[in-house]
Amino acid sequence: MTNRRCSTGLFTLFIAAALAACGGGGGGGSGAAPANTPRFAYVANNADNTLSIYTVNASTGQLRHNGYALTGTNPQSVAVTPSGKFVYVANNGTPSIAAYTINTTSGALSPMAGSPFAAGANPYAITVDPSGKFAYVANFSSASVSAYTIDPTTGALTPVDADSGTGGIQNFATGAQPLAVTVDPSGKFAYVSTNGGELWAYTIHPTTGALGSPTSVNIGSVLRSVTVDPGSRFAFVTTYEGTGSVRAYTINAGTGALTPVAGSPFAAGNTAFSVAVDPSGKFAYVANYASHDVSPYTINASTGALTASGSPVAAGTNPTSIRIDPSGRFAYVTNQGSHNVSVYTLNTTTGALTPSSTIASRNGPVSLALVGGTSAISYGPKFVYASSFGGNTVSAYAVDASTGALSSVGGAGALSALGTPVATGTSPWGVVIDPSGRFAYVTNQSSNTVSGYTIDGTTGALTSTGAATTAGSRPVGIALDPSGRFAYAANANAGTISAYAINAGSGTLTAIGSAVAAGTQPISIAVDPSGRFAYAPNASSATVSAYAINLGTGALTEIDQNGVAAGTTVPTGATPVHVAVDPKGRYAYVVNNGDSTVSIYAIDPATGALASTGAAVAAGSGAYGISIDATGQYAYVVNRLSQNIVRYTIDASTGALTATGTPVSTGLEPYVLTGFGAIQ
Repeated sequence: MTNRRCSTGLFTLFIAAALAACGGGGGGGSGAAPANTPRFAYVANNADNTLSIYTVNASTGQLRHNGYALTGTNPQSVAVTPSGKFVYVANNGTPSIAAYTINTTSGALSPMAGSPFAAGANPYAITVDPSGKFAYVANFSSASVSAYTIDPTTGALTPVDADSGTGGIQNFATGAQPLAVTVDPSGKFAYVSTNGGELWAYTIHPTTGALGSPTSVNIGSVLRSVTVDPGSRFAFVTTYEGTGSVRAYTINAGTGALTPVAGSPFAAGNTAFSVAVDPSGKFAYVANYASHDVSPYTINASTGALTASGSPVAAGTNPTSIRIDPSGRFAYVTNQGSHNVSVYTLNTTTGALTPSSTIASRNGPVSLALVGGTSAISYGPKFVYASSFGGNTVSAYAVDASTGALSSVGGAGALSALGTPVATGTSPWGVVIDPSGRFAYVTNQSSNTVSGYTIDGTTGALTSTGAATTAGSRPVGIALDPSGRFAYAANANAGTISAYAINAGSGTLTAIGSAVAAGTQPISIAVDPSGRFAYAPNASSATVSAYAINLGTGALTEIDQNGVAAGTTVPTGATPVHVAVDPKGRYAYVVNNGDSTVSIYAIDPATGALASTGAAVAAGSGAYGISIDATGQYAYVVNRLSQNIVRYTIDASTGALTATGTPVSTGLEPYVLTGFGAIQ
C-alpha cells in the first residue's frame, strides 16, 4: 500500500503502511464450545492447488483477501478444528492431508510439522469431530474412511487402527466411492455418502475415535453431501443426479441408525451438490451445481421435514459448497465455475438469504470452512514508512492506534521519525510492505535497484537485508503478491517489469528470470488480491499490460486479452500513471493523468483479462493516483494540478464510479495516496 507526495524539482515522499490484524484468539482450546463471532474463512481451490485465506467482517460478513497457502494436488475439501487452531485439506490427487497451524490473530497459515499426512486413495472429503479430537477422511478410490487422532497442542494427525484403535493407518470400509463424511454434533456418529448411492452410519469410539460396524441405506442415486442438524436429530443428504433433491432422515439417538422422514426426498435445484443447516437448526440450504443457485428450506422441528421457503437464490457458476457462519447471520457459497465466493446475509427469523457481495477467489474454489472466535477481526496501521527522493533515505514512524497520529510532531509541523533515517539507493520512490509486516522494499530510480529491509515488529525500525537488488532502468512502482513470496517492480525507462522471489527467512530478493516486456514507460504496478494477476499502466503508450502470475515460480506471463494475442495491451486514456484493483478482485481502475480521467475495467475471473466497462470517468485536473477503501465501497482520486482529492462511490454490481461530496483540498502537487484499510 503506497502513498506518494511530490513537488516537481524539490522533494518526493512515498509512503507505505504496515498493517496489523487485531482481535482475540479463536475461542478456547480443543473441546471448547466454539464462539460465534466470525473471524476467518478458508477456501480450497482445486484448479491451482491452493488454500485461500480470508478475514471476515463480523458486522457485514464481507470477506477480505488475506493471502493463500500451497496445498497438495487437487484439494477437494477443507476442515478446521473447533478451537480455531488447525486447518486440514484433503488432497485428492496426491493423496494426502495437508495440515496448517492458524495464527489466531491474523488467520495466516503455517505448514504443520509432519504435513502432509498419508491418506487412502483419492481422499475426497475431510471432517473434524465436535470435540476436536478426531478427523475423518473419505477416500474415493479405496472405498474407505481414514480416521486420525488430533494432537491438541501441535495438530498433528495420528492414524487410528481399524481393529485396536491405535497403530498404523487402517481404513474403515464404506460403500463404493465415498464423496462426503460428517460427524454429528454429539460426536457419537459418523455418516458417509457415496457415489454408489449408499448412506453409511457408524458409531464412534469416544476414546480412540475408531468407527464401529456400520449400517447403511441404499438410495440408488449419487449422494454428494451429508450434514446433521445442531441437535443431532436429523440428517440431510443431497442427490447429485437428475433434477436434484435433498433427503431427510431421523437419527436414532442410541444407535445412530437412519429412518427416512415422511415426504422425503424434497425437491432441490439441478444437480444438488452441498447442504448446510444454520446454527439454530431451523433452516437448511442446498447449493445446486447445474442450476447455479441455492434452495432455502425451513426444517420442521418435530419431524425434520423440509419446506421450501421461497424461490432459489442466484449464486455464481457451478456452486459447490455452502457454509453458514458461526453466528448464523451469513452464508457463503464457493462457485467453482465463476472462480468466486458469494456472500449472503441470513434472516435469522425467516431464513431468507439476501445476496450481499461476491469476492474473487483463485482457480476452482470447491470447499469452504469458517472459524469463529470471541472477538472480531480488525485492521490498523502500526508503522508508516516514507522515502525521501532528495535525501536518499527511508524513515519510519509509529502510528497511534486510537487517533492515527504519527509518532510525534516537531517544530513547524515536521514529523519526527522513530530514529535516524535509513539509507537507500539514489532517488528512492516506491515503498511497499510485505503482508506479514516483516519486510519493506524501496525502488531507487537513479541507481536502478530495489533495497530490502527487515522490520522490527516491536519498534518498527528498519535493518537492511544486504546489498540492493538490480532492477531495470528507472524502477518506480513496486508491488508484492498477497502470499508475500514474490515482488514486482515497474521499470519506467526500460519498459519492463522485474520479478523477484522473496526469501521467507531473510527477505532478500532473487530475480525471477529476465524482466518481462510492458508498454512504454510503466510507472505503476498492482497485484490483484487473490495473487493471480498483475497490471501495469504504460504512461507513454496509453495502455495497460496484464499478466498471469505463475503460482510456483512467480514468473509473469502476458495475458491473452479477450481473444487478442497474448501481449496485446488494453487501451486507456491519455498518460495512464496509476492502477488499483478493488479488494474483491472484480475491477481494475487506471488513472489517466493526460486527460484527467479514470478508466474502469472488469477483470475476467478465469483469465485475468481486462474489459472496459464504458467511458472513462472525469477526475480533477492532473489526476495522478487512486486508492480504494478496504470495503470496496469508495474510491479516492488525488489530483495534482487542482490540488485536491475527489471521492467516488463504487457500484457493487458494475464497478462504476460516481463522484460524491465536495473535493478535499491538499498541499502542493499531490501525487498518490493510500488508505490504511480498516475493515471493522
